[in-house]
Amino acid sequence: MRNPIKVVVALLLVALLIPVNTAMASETLPSSTAIHKTDLYGVWYINLNEENSQGMALLVLDAKGTATDYLIVGDHDTSQKIIQKSSWSYDAERNLFEQTVTEVSIQKGESAPVVSHPHEVIRASISLAKLGNEVIGIKFKRDDGELTGYLKGTERMLDEITKNQ
Repeated sequence: MRNPIKVVVALLLVALLIPVNTAMASETLPSSTAIHKTDLYGVWYINLNEENSQGMALLVLDAKGTATDYLIVGDHDTSQKIIQKSSWSYDAERNLFEQTVTEVSIQKGESAPVVSHPHEVIRASISLAKLGNEVIGIKFKRDDGELTGYLKGTERMLDEITKNQ
């Protein structure tokens, strides 16, 4: 059985392969590379298929300022689903994304989920990967240097992840 923590780390390493420019959360971006809040709306994902383990992380940012993170990791013997609910905001002038986590649900296999209510605030700068004018990737960089990158997803991905909830 593969350690789920190693799989999560591998997911984050895959995310680092998205080639985009980054800035520290406390820095500002030049106006020519301005990111608009509407650029952030939608479904974002990281996908992993490594040996016997598979995983997917989805981040859903909506226009109302709510966010839901889904992390599903599994191998032949075990599976784990983590759902994190939060609010989010983006200050384009400072290029500062802020996410306030309000609920985390962890479910191992078929057991009942364990729900907690932390109050964690995550702050990061954002950079985008574009193909022409279309945003195809997003990267979050915390002041401590931690990077997390996602590719643009679809509503169908979200439907597949949430259909059994």
